Amino acid sequence: MRCFIVGTDPSEVARLVRLSTDLGFPATVRSELDALRAEPSLRDTGRVLILVAGAGLAQDAGRLAADLAEHVFVVVVADAISAGDYKALVRTGSGEWVQWGSSGSELAELAKRFATPAHDARGAHIICFLPSKGGVGNTALLAEVAVHLASRRPAGRRSSPRIAALDLNLQGGTLADSLDIEPRFDLAEIAGRPERLDEQLVDVFRSRYGERFDVFAPPPREITAADIAANLIFTFIDAISPRYDAVLLDLPHAAFSWTDTLLQGSDAVVVTGIATVPGLRCLRSRLEHVESLDVGGDRHLAVVNGVATDLMGRFVRRLEIERALGTHRSLMVRRDVTSMDAAADSGQPVLVTAPDSRIGRDIRRLAEWVEAIAVRPMAGAGDSRESAA
Repeated sequence: MRCFIVGTDPSEVARLVRLSTDLGFPATVRSELDALRAEPSLRDTGRVLILVAGAGLAQDAGRLAADLAEHVFVVVVADAISAGDYKALVRTGSGEWVQWGSSGSELAELAKRFATPAHDARGAHIICFLPSKGGVGNTALLAEVAVHLASRRPAGRRSSPRIAALDLNLQGGTLADSLDIEPRFDLAEIAGRPERLDEQLVDVFRSRYGERFDVFAPPPREITAADIAANLIFTFIDAISPRYDAVLLDLPHAAFSWTDTLLQGSDAVVVTGIATVPGLRCLRSRLEHVESLDVGGDRHLAVVNGVATDLMGRFVRRLEIERALGTHRSLMVRRDVTSMDAAADSGQPVLVTAPDSRIGRDIRRLAEWVEAIAVRPMAGAGDSRESAA
């Protein structure tokens, strides 16, 4: 297996040379990525591994991976790279980012699967559900939307889409409880050993809810943010993405080192909040943060949950809520404690227990907005994932 190493820092280049030697790669050092484009061996000796040292070359590395996707696999080794560079790199299907701390084990794993890139260019649409604060019903809304998407067969598709929900509330997540299923997603099992993550382990982590909807929800466990490397979360999402049409991420309200990267790399962001004055302030602040990450207005939606209604079923304080949110696109979901409690007690969504209720109609509007982004007909992509079920 041919290997080229490119970098500007001699100590980092030397470190990669040692790693490649230990892995049995005959490595050749080049000073610039552009010099590789004219390298004849890139096109006539099978796929070539390119190790790039440092974040400063990440953007150029992504371009090289895109231009020569059939001939190279590019790995950027750096402690951190920008979200945009990471997204561009992995979406080529021929690139990856690894951190220096785990570079030995991750490069060893890459050597095993080098011939078949892990990233599917037609991978799942990623939809983030981001709470503006705790207790706003973020998880419940995600569960409702996921079940709705998995139960429908949109026009232009031969079957319902395959949907996954990933609960990233690694302490105290409630997604499994809300759907009355056993939580099996335990990232602590592979923390520090990402090479263990394979198709079989993904199946172990999966909890099935119906034929078209899978849930990855963590069991109760004492775990801290330091226990889970950001790269491990990205690697897991990459691993499951080819199986599904859409992956819905249930994010915690507390920010972690990986939160902004997920938001920037997603296809859409649903920001949830409540209609109290402090709640609307939190929601507006979180929306502005999402917008600052270049997640455009057509890709994010504010959902105000638990809004009071009058005797005619109309939202009260609608104008006040809309003024508070400014120009941000928004939807409101009414307060219906009876229907929500009945659904929670049964372990089923409101769209199953009370599909014709007014709150059901509110939730359906949210699901339709997500569906328009996440489940577009894509030349048979909905059927291409059948074999991964």
